[in-house]
Amino acid sequence: MTILTENKILTFRDRLYTNDMPEIMRQGGEGLTPVKKYPEDERGYPLVPIKRITRFFLGEMGKAQFVLPDQYIEELSTLFKVLILDLPAVSFDLGVSISQNDIQEADNKTIIELLTTNIIITYFHLAKTNIGNQDDRLLNPDMQFIIKQSTAGRDYKGLVSNTLKGLIFSLAQDKPWFEYLQDINDAYLICRLAGARLPSMEKTTLGSITSKSRQEIAGYNDIFTKLLHTRARTVSSQENKKEYLKSMERLDTAIYGVLKKIDQFLTMAYRLHQILDLPSRSIIGDTFSKLRQNMLWLFFDVWPKALEQGGMPHQTAVSALRYRMNILFSVPHITRFCREFTHNPAFQAPVNDLFQLMFKALADKINRVSMEEGNSSAGLGRVERALFGIRRAIENLDPDESRLTDEKEDVKIAYIALILKTDFESLESVLSLCDMICEVTHDKDREIMIRIRSALMEKSFFILEEYAGKKVFPRDAIPEISKRLQAFAVHYRPQREFYRIFFDTYVISKPRPRVPHFTQFLMTNKSFAQAMLMRFADHKAMKDLLPGSYIEKAGQLLNDLLEKTRASV
Repeated sequence: MTILTENKILTFRDRLYTNDMPEIMRQGGEGLTPVKKYPEDERGYPLVPIKRITRFFLGEMGKAQFVLPDQYIEELSTLFKVLILDLPAVSFDLGVSISQNDIQEADNKTIIELLTTNIIITYFHLAKTNIGNQDDRLLNPDMQFIIKQSTAGRDYKGLVSNTLKGLIFSLAQDKPWFEYLQDINDAYLICRLAGARLPSMEKTTLGSITSKSRQEIAGYNDIFTKLLHTRARTVSSQENKKEYLKSMERLDTAIYGVLKKIDQFLTMAYRLHQILDLPSRSIIGDTFSKLRQNMLWLFFDVWPKALEQGGMPHQTAVSALRYRMNILFSVPHITRFCREFTHNPAFQAPVNDLFQLMFKALADKINRVSMEEGNSSAGLGRVERALFGIRRAIENLDPDESRLTDEKEDVKIAYIALILKTDFESLESVLSLCDMICEVTHDKDREIMIRIRSALMEKSFFILEEYAGKKVFPRDAIPEISKRLQAFAVHYRPQREFYRIFFDTYVISKPRPRVPHFTQFLMTNKSFAQAMLMRFADHKAMKDLLPGSYIEKAGQLLNDLLEKTRASV
């Protein structure tokens, strides 16, 4: 997770470079001498103190719970990049670099701060000497180059050697394995900031860490296994419903408690993996496959073979699935652990089954809304929640986008059917789901929009047919026709294209048997036909929505209609 966002740095930059004192202090006044925020150099440029930048960076890093060496240096690079961009007319008060002896005699935390200070001083010294002719290595900070410049003329071999000795001493202390992580991380960061690499630790030293980690996760998994077996027996009995619910609640609370401990373990294991590049299996040991089986059992309903033979009941209902996923996604590092199932062919089947069930449930919910009168907001709310659920599952489990094409197509078909069923007043709510439909079905090119536009065009005419059934005077019908057409046009994008295609398709095209067309209104409701043509022939209202030739054509058709009407009277 990024610590220094660009907005946070920009806020600091504004305070750093601008003269943000009260105007009376800047301008002076009767009896008041003007005050300058910063002293100026020989060119009259304000001297921005580097210590403010250092204090800001170290303060933000100190707020973070844990920062890996790579991220620490990346955050420093981001700080430089934002502060140097479009640099105003300022210079820098660099202060004095910290001596090598002062650095080597400090504790780890202080060493990191002092080395960081020197790197910041080095960077802005380079920036100061290159004002007006910025080096690309400064505009897009080359951290390896900048760190090398900060160590020029210094010999940090003793610092690296002492850092390793201190780390080995720390690892020899008897304490929980995860308490070593900060010491290991600090040692690696010190060496990176000094432009060196921490020498590899002996296998026996690492072995003492992984031995403790394996013992811890084995204990958690044993408890986890026992709870899952007890839960399975409780599910199979269900003799007394009241007692069953109480037992299940107690068991689920206990299981969640163990999951939180396992998740915390995996958090630390992942950090150790990132620092030392150790495989997860080395940290977890023989428990890895057992833990994986338990996760498959609890979250993906893959029961151990020994229990399958006893005909244990499965919980494949959508509500049970939703409950399991809510638990899984509340423990992020267990979710990361389970992501292996998506990418390992041996475990893809249960993940596919999960998404198959979710997509089927989504299509069913959309179809159910189509059958409801008036497309209730409650029904659309259920669809939206199902979409959020699938999107969250996709984000967390990262399934193969090319799978489940049939299920995704069923969702799209149901959605188009819902658009065709929806009245124009509810259209906005239905179409607001389009982005999420595209997202969960992996329709990156938004191909569904072709079908949506076709549905909008088709539905727009049906809506007019329904309204034409009412006997309304043309002048009264015009605003209602406009309102209905606009409800569809606004979602067609561009609107002008909607009106052009509508006019082509339903007004000036050649009528065909049993195909919707404007001419049917000439036979069933001439007043409505007149109102439609009056709308399209209104140059002031339609000049931005229809080509001029179409507006003229509507005017001709309107004149023809009025002449025929007068002739028949």
